[in-house]
Amino acid sequence: MYTVGRAAALTGVPTGTLRKWEQRYGVVAPQRSPGNYRLYDDDAVRRLSVMRSLVDAGWSAQEAARHVVEDPAAAEAQLPRREATSTDGRVEELVACAVDFDVPRLERLLADAFADADLARVVDDWLMPALGGLGRAWQRGGVSVAGEHFVTAAVHRRLGLLFQSLPPAPPTSPRVVVGLARGSRHEMGVLAFAVVLRAHGVAVTYLGGDLPLEAWIGAVGLVRPEAVVLAVPSLEDLPAVREAVEALGELTQVLVGGAHQDAVSGGESLGHLPGEAAVALAQRLHRAPARA
Repeated sequence: MYTVGRAAALTGVPTGTLRKWEQRYGVVAPQRSPGNYRLYDDDAVRRLSVMRSLVDAGWSAQEAARHVVEDPAAAEAQLPRREATSTDGRVEELVACAVDFDVPRLERLLADAFADADLARVVDDWLMPALGGLGRAWQRGGVSVAGEHFVTAAVHRRLGLLFQSLPPAPPTSPRVVVGLARGSRHEMGVLAFAVVLRAHGVAVTYLGGDLPLEAWIGAVGLVRPEAVVLAVPSLEDLPAVREAVEALGELTQVLVGGAHQDAVSGGESLGHLPGEAAVALAQRLHRAPARA
Protein backbone atom coordinates (compact mmCIF):
# COMPACT_ATOMS: atom_id res chain seq x y z
CA MET A 1 0.00 0.00 0.00
CA TYR A 2 1.21 3.50 -0.82
CA THR A 3 0.56 6.87 0.77
CA VAL A 4 -0.73 9.66 -1.47
CA GLY A 5 2.77 11.15 -1.65
CA ARG A 6 4.35 7.87 -2.65
CA ALA A 7 1.62 7.16 -5.23
CA ALA A 8 2.22 10.62 -6.69
CA ALA A 9 5.97 9.99 -6.90
CA LEU A 10 5.56 6.60 -8.62
CA THR A 11 2.98 7.80 -11.17
CA GLY A 12 4.18 11.35 -11.78
CA VAL A 13 0.71 12.68 -10.92
CA PRO A 14 0.74 15.64 -8.49
CA THR A 15 -1.13 14.96 -5.26
CA GLY A 16 -3.72 17.65 -5.98
CA THR A 17 -4.46 16.22 -9.42
CA LEU A 18 -4.58 12.71 -7.99
CA ARG A 19 -7.22 13.72 -5.46
CA LYS A 20 -9.23 15.53 -8.15
CA TRP A 21 -9.23 12.46 -10.42
CA GLU A 22 -10.29 10.35 -7.48
CA GLN A 23 -13.13 12.60 -6.36
CA ARG A 24 -14.39 13.86 -9.71
CA TYR A 25 -13.98 10.80 -11.92
CA GLY A 26 -13.72 7.83 -9.56
CA VAL A 27 -10.54 6.54 -11.20
CA VAL A 28 -9.40 5.01 -7.91
CA ALA A 29 -11.01 4.33 -4.53
CA PRO A 30 -8.23 4.42 -1.94
CA GLN A 31 -8.48 2.66 1.36
CA ARG A 32 -8.00 4.46 4.65
CA SER A 33 -5.36 3.89 7.32
CA PRO A 34 -6.29 3.84 11.02
CA GLY A 35 -5.25 7.49 11.04
CA ASN A 36 -7.62 8.20 8.10
CA TYR A 37 -4.83 8.67 5.56
CA ARG A 38 -5.43 7.61 1.96
CA LEU A 39 -3.70 4.37 0.94
CA TYR A 40 -3.39 3.20 -2.67
CA ASP A 41 -2.85 -0.41 -3.73
CA ASP A 42 -0.94 -1.65 -6.79
CA ASP A 43 -4.04 -1.68 -8.98
CA ALA A 44 -4.84 1.93 -8.13
CA VAL A 45 -1.29 3.05 -8.88
CA ARG A 46 -1.34 1.25 -12.23
CA ARG A 47 -4.64 2.93 -13.16
CA LEU A 48 -3.23 6.36 -12.29
CA SER A 49 -0.16 5.69 -14.42
CA VAL A 50 -2.30 4.85 -17.46
CA MET A 51 -4.56 7.84 -16.78
CA ARG A 52 -1.60 10.20 -16.75
CA SER A 53 -0.30 8.86 -20.06
CA LEU A 54 -3.69 9.27 -21.72
CA VAL A 55 -3.99 12.86 -20.51
CA ASP A 56 -0.41 13.59 -21.62
CA ALA A 57 -1.37 12.24 -25.05
CA GLY A 58 -4.13 14.85 -25.35
CA TRP A 59 -7.19 13.04 -24.00
CA SER A 60 -9.61 14.97 -21.81
CA ALA A 61 -9.48 13.88 -18.18
CA GLN A 62 -13.12 12.84 -18.34
CA GLU A 63 -12.66 10.64 -21.41
CA ALA A 64 -9.41 9.17 -20.09
CA ALA A 65 -11.04 8.33 -16.77
CA ARG A 66 -13.95 6.59 -18.45
CA HIS A 67 -11.63 4.32 -20.42
CA VAL A 68 -9.33 3.63 -17.47
CA VAL A 69 -12.24 2.65 -15.22
CA GLU A 70 -13.62 0.30 -17.89
CA ASP A 71 -10.35 -1.39 -18.90
CA PRO A 72 -6.87 0.12 -18.34
CA ALA A 73 -5.16 -2.30 -20.75
CA ALA A 74 -7.65 -1.54 -23.53
CA ALA A 75 -7.21 2.19 -22.90
CA GLU A 76 -3.44 1.85 -23.23
CA ALA A 77 -3.84 -0.04 -26.51
CA GLN A 78 -5.36 3.09 -28.06
CA LEU A 79 -2.20 5.13 -27.53
CA PRO A 80 0.33 5.38 -30.37
CA ARG A 81 3.46 3.39 -29.67
CA ARG A 82 6.72 2.48 -31.32
CA GLU A 83 6.22 -0.62 -33.47
CA ALA A 84 9.00 -2.95 -34.57
CA THR A 85 9.05 -3.27 -38.37
CA SER A 86 10.32 -6.07 -40.57
CA THR A 87 10.45 -7.12 -44.21
CA ASP A 88 10.57 -10.80 -43.22
CA GLY A 89 7.60 -12.59 -44.81
CA ARG A 90 7.41 -14.97 -41.85
CA VAL A 91 6.01 -12.16 -39.68
CA GLU A 92 2.51 -12.65 -41.08
CA GLU A 93 2.89 -16.41 -40.93
CA LEU A 94 2.97 -16.30 -37.14
CA VAL A 95 -0.40 -14.55 -37.14
CA ALA A 96 -1.79 -17.14 -39.53
CA CYS A 97 -0.79 -19.91 -37.12
CA ALA A 98 -2.82 -18.19 -34.40
CA VAL A 99 -5.90 -18.13 -36.62
CA ASP A 100 -6.07 -21.83 -37.44
CA PHE A 101 -4.14 -23.40 -34.50
CA ASP A 102 -1.80 -25.13 -36.94
CA VAL A 103 0.66 -26.89 -34.60
CA PRO A 104 2.95 -28.46 -37.26
CA ARG A 105 3.18 -25.18 -39.17
CA LEU A 106 3.97 -23.22 -36.01
CA GLU A 107 6.66 -25.69 -34.94
CA ARG A 108 8.26 -25.58 -38.41
CA LEU A 109 8.18 -21.78 -38.38
CA LEU A 110 9.87 -21.54 -34.99
CA ALA A 111 12.46 -24.17 -35.87
CA ASP A 112 13.29 -22.38 -39.12
CA ALA A 113 13.50 -18.94 -37.51
CA PHE A 114 15.72 -19.98 -34.60
CA ALA A 115 18.02 -22.02 -36.84
CA ASP A 116 19.74 -18.72 -37.70
CA ALA A 117 23.00 -18.49 -35.74
CA ASP A 118 22.57 -14.73 -35.33
CA LEU A 119 20.06 -14.71 -32.45
CA ALA A 120 20.07 -10.93 -32.13
CA ARG A 121 18.95 -10.62 -35.73
CA VAL A 122 16.24 -13.25 -35.22
CA VAL A 123 14.89 -11.34 -32.21
CA ASP A 124 14.99 -7.85 -33.73
CA ASP A 125 14.14 -8.59 -37.37
CA TRP A 126 11.56 -11.35 -36.93
CA LEU A 127 10.43 -12.26 -33.42
CA MET A 128 9.53 -8.86 -31.95
CA PRO A 129 7.87 -7.55 -35.16
CA ALA A 130 5.94 -10.83 -35.46
CA LEU A 131 4.73 -10.66 -31.86
CA GLY A 132 3.75 -7.03 -32.38
CA GLY A 133 1.73 -8.04 -35.42
CA LEU A 134 0.08 -10.80 -33.41
CA GLY A 135 -0.93 -8.31 -30.72
CA ARG A 136 -2.40 -5.91 -33.26
CA ALA A 137 -4.33 -8.74 -34.89
CA TRP A 138 -5.80 -9.65 -31.51
CA GLN A 139 -6.79 -6.03 -30.85
CA ARG A 140 -8.58 -5.88 -34.23
CA GLY A 141 -10.40 -9.12 -33.51
CA GLY A 142 -8.59 -11.03 -36.24
CA VAL A 143 -7.09 -13.45 -33.71
CA SER A 144 -8.91 -14.94 -30.72
CA VAL A 145 -7.59 -14.83 -27.18
CA ALA A 146 -7.02 -18.59 -27.42
CA GLY A 147 -5.11 -18.18 -30.67
CA GLU A 148 -2.87 -15.48 -29.23
CA HIS A 149 -2.15 -17.62 -26.16
CA PHE A 150 -1.51 -20.67 -28.36
CA VAL A 151 1.25 -18.88 -30.28
CA THR A 152 2.83 -16.98 -27.40
CA ALA A 153 2.98 -20.13 -25.27
CA ALA A 154 4.83 -21.91 -28.07
CA VAL A 155 7.26 -19.00 -28.48
CA HIS A 156 7.84 -18.89 -24.74
CA ARG A 157 8.62 -22.62 -24.65
CA ARG A 158 11.04 -22.24 -27.57
CA LEU A 159 12.87 -19.32 -25.94
CA GLY A 160 13.06 -21.18 -22.63
CA LEU A 161 14.46 -24.28 -24.31
CA LEU A 162 16.99 -22.19 -26.21
CA PHE A 163 18.06 -20.43 -23.02
CA GLN A 164 18.63 -23.75 -21.23
CA SER A 165 20.46 -25.29 -24.19
CA LEU A 166 23.12 -22.59 -24.30
CA PRO A 167 26.38 -23.52 -22.54
CA PRO A 168 26.82 -21.91 -19.13
CA ALA A 169 29.15 -18.94 -18.99
CA PRO A 170 32.58 -19.44 -17.38
CA PRO A 171 32.78 -18.65 -13.65
CA THR A 172 34.67 -15.41 -14.29
CA SER A 173 32.02 -14.08 -16.69
CA PRO A 174 30.07 -10.93 -15.87
CA ARG A 175 26.74 -11.58 -14.13
CA VAL A 176 23.41 -9.97 -14.95
CA VAL A 177 20.00 -10.50 -13.34
CA VAL A 178 17.07 -10.10 -15.75
CA GLY A 179 13.32 -10.07 -15.16
CA LEU A 180 10.12 -8.11 -14.64
CA ALA A 181 8.80 -6.10 -11.70
CA ARG A 182 5.78 -6.93 -9.57
CA GLY A 183 2.57 -7.20 -11.59
CA SER A 184 4.36 -7.29 -14.95
CA ARG A 185 3.80 -10.49 -16.91
CA HIS A 186 4.61 -9.79 -20.58
CA GLU A 187 7.87 -11.73 -20.72
CA MET A 188 8.65 -12.18 -24.40
CA GLY A 189 10.90 -9.19 -24.95
CA VAL A 190 12.88 -9.53 -21.74
CA LEU A 191 13.23 -13.32 -22.15
CA ALA A 192 14.48 -12.87 -25.72
CA PHE A 193 16.96 -10.30 -24.40
CA ALA A 194 18.16 -12.80 -21.77
CA VAL A 195 18.67 -15.50 -24.41
CA VAL A 196 20.83 -13.25 -26.60
CA LEU A 197 22.78 -12.00 -23.57
CA ARG A 198 23.55 -15.57 -22.45
CA ALA A 199 24.53 -16.51 -26.01
CA HIS A 200 27.20 -13.81 -25.79
CA GLY A 201 28.93 -15.25 -22.75
CA VAL A 202 27.18 -13.44 -19.90
CA ALA A 203 26.08 -15.38 -16.82
CA VAL A 204 22.37 -14.55 -16.83
CA THR A 205 20.10 -15.16 -13.88
CA TYR A 206 16.60 -14.98 -15.35
CA LEU A 207 13.87 -14.37 -12.79
CA GLY A 208 10.80 -14.25 -15.04
CA GLY A 209 7.77 -12.05 -14.51
CA ASP A 210 5.82 -10.57 -11.63
CA LEU A 211 8.62 -10.56 -9.04
CA PRO A 212 8.00 -8.60 -5.81
CA LEU A 213 10.52 -5.94 -4.91
CA GLU A 214 11.65 -7.79 -1.78
CA ALA A 215 12.48 -10.85 -3.91
CA TRP A 216 14.42 -8.67 -6.37
CA ILE A 217 16.48 -7.18 -3.57
CA GLY A 218 17.18 -10.61 -2.09
CA ALA A 219 18.26 -12.11 -5.42
CA VAL A 220 20.50 -9.20 -6.33
CA GLY A 221 22.08 -9.29 -2.87
CA LEU A 222 22.95 -12.97 -3.32
CA VAL A 223 24.05 -12.93 -6.98
CA ARG A 224 25.92 -9.61 -6.78
CA PRO A 225 25.59 -8.94 -10.50
CA GLU A 226 27.36 -6.28 -12.53
CA ALA A 227 23.94 -5.15 -13.73
CA VAL A 228 20.20 -5.66 -13.41
CA VAL A 229 17.86 -5.47 -16.40
CA LEU A 230 14.13 -4.77 -16.08
CA ALA A 231 11.58 -4.10 -18.79
CA VAL A 232 8.51 -1.87 -19.00
CA PRO A 233 6.27 -3.59 -21.56
CA SER A 234 3.12 -1.66 -20.60
CA LEU A 235 2.13 1.64 -19.00
CA GLU A 236 0.62 -0.23 -16.06
CA ASP A 237 4.12 -1.54 -15.25
CA LEU A 238 5.65 1.92 -14.78
CA PRO A 239 5.04 2.44 -11.03
CA ALA A 240 6.46 -0.94 -10.01
CA VAL A 241 9.48 -0.53 -12.31
CA ARG A 242 10.17 2.96 -10.97
CA GLU A 243 10.08 1.60 -7.45
CA ALA A 244 12.39 -1.30 -8.36
CA VAL A 245 14.88 0.93 -10.18
CA GLU A 246 15.04 3.26 -7.20
CA ALA A 247 15.72 0.41 -4.76
CA LEU A 248 18.04 -1.70 -6.93
CA GLY A 249 20.06 1.31 -8.05
CA GLU A 250 21.55 1.38 -4.56
CA LEU A 251 22.92 -2.14 -5.11
CA THR A 252 24.15 -2.22 -8.71
CA GLN A 253 23.80 -0.72 -12.18
CA VAL A 254 20.20 -0.84 -13.46
CA LEU A 255 19.25 -0.90 -17.14
CA VAL A 256 15.70 -0.61 -18.46
CA GLY A 257 14.16 -1.86 -21.69
CA GLY A 258 10.65 -2.20 -23.08
CA ALA A 259 8.20 0.06 -24.83
CA HIS A 260 8.00 2.62 -21.99
CA GLN A 261 11.61 2.68 -20.81
CA ASP A 262 11.94 6.40 -21.56
CA ALA A 263 9.40 7.16 -18.81
CA VAL A 264 11.67 5.68 -16.12
CA SER A 265 14.38 7.83 -14.57
CA GLY A 266 17.32 6.50 -12.61
CA GLY A 267 18.05 3.57 -14.93
CA GLU A 268 19.95 3.46 -18.20
CA SER A 269 17.74 2.98 -21.26
CA LEU A 270 18.64 0.01 -23.43
CA GLY A 271 16.88 1.12 -26.60
CA HIS A 272 14.07 -0.57 -28.45
CA LEU A 273 15.90 -3.44 -30.16
CA PRO A 274 16.39 -6.10 -27.46
CA GLY A 275 18.75 -8.26 -29.49
CA GLU A 276 21.03 -5.37 -30.39
CA ALA A 277 20.87 -4.09 -26.81
CA ALA A 278 21.88 -7.49 -25.40
CA VAL A 279 24.89 -7.71 -27.71
CA ALA A 280 25.99 -4.18 -26.82
CA LEU A 281 25.66 -4.84 -23.08
CA ALA A 282 27.60 -8.11 -23.34
CA GLN A 283 30.43 -6.39 -25.20
CA ARG A 284 30.55 -3.60 -22.65
CA LEU A 285 30.62 -5.97 -19.69
CA HIS A 286 33.33 -8.15 -21.22
CA ARG A 287 35.50 -5.06 -21.74
CA ALA A 288 35.08 -3.97 -18.11
CA PRO A 289 37.81 -4.93 -15.60
CA ALA A 290 37.19 -8.30 -13.96
CA ARG A 291 35.66 -8.15 -10.49
CA ALA A 292 37.88 -9.26 -7.63
